[in-house]
Amino acid sequence: MKGQFTRLIIFMTVCVLLVAGVTAATYAVWTTSDGGSTPATTQTGEWEDPSYRYLVLEVLFADGSSSLAEYAVTDGEGADFSAFDVGQAGADNAVSATVVGYTGILTTLKIPPSVTVRDDGGNTKEISVTAIATGTVEQYDGLRLIEELEIPATVATIGDFSFMFCDSLKKVTFVSGGGALTMGNMCFYRCVKLDYPSAVDFGGRSVTQGDDCFAK
Repeated sequence: MKGQFTRLIIFMTVCVLLVAGVTAATYAVWTTSDGGSTPATTQTGEWEDPSYRYLVLEVLFADGSSSLAEYAVTDGEGADFSAFDVGQAGADNAVSATVVGYTGILTTLKIPPSVTVRDDGGNTKEISVTAIATGTVEQYDGLRLIEELEIPATVATIGDFSFMFCDSLKKVTFVSGGGALTMGNMCFYRCVKLDYPSAVDFGGRSVTQGDDCFAK
């Protein structure tokens, strides 16, 4: 009887793990607003990586104002992954975007060089991603799951503490072709699995680092 009970507990544990794995995989798979499995398209063609859909951006406008933006959610149809929603703000006046967070569960994050934003009037515009905000990981714990990070050549600034305590991070790649890069204080501080400098590829860019940028 005791043996049967033990086997039952093991069976139930395996089932729970399998269900959890399927759930996680389902959440991470790229799906479009119509339920298909092919990548959603934007003005620049098919998106290459599903990690984009979990980004949170701060969009800067020509008048100096800004607005947080995520993918829009449409009534009864689920998520719309074709553009980041800036609400009532005029998309035509959008200038650039800053990454302020990541809400996903994927272990690889490839930040896009540009994104498409859309306002409530349906107007769209493609803008460059030029910065990563200060203190990102303190606001969005999804970043602590990241093992590999790719930063595009369009990003010129990485703020203080931006990836601090990302204790799963093992590799950082900066896409080549960009100009000078400025990294803030302690931006990769206590990333204990990141072997610097061997696991960090700056892509030949000129880099200015703040204090304790890669300190452990």
